[in-house]
Amino acid sequence: MKISVDLASLMSDPNISVTTSPFAPGKAIVKRASFRKGEVPPHLRSYLIPSGTGRGLTGTAIYHGKPIPKTALAIAQKYRRG
Repeated sequence: MKISVDLASLMSDPNISVTTSPFAPGKAIVKRASFRKGEVPPHLRSYLIPSGTGRGLTGTAIYHGKPIPKTALAIAQKYRRG
């Protein structure tokens, strides 16, 4: 979806970030924070990833036929094993 906004106002808002992704080349991704930095809502606490998981991994890997970051693969393997 295309939007028409003032980039300066987006960048000055602490609850909005603009980024890119290797999985969506040439497109800007606008993200809105649903909670403040460092805050984890109770319904998401069980999904926290332990510190150090995937540390030192870079690049992509193929998982179920799709390219994903190697750090995501480390997490998928950790939780698949139980």
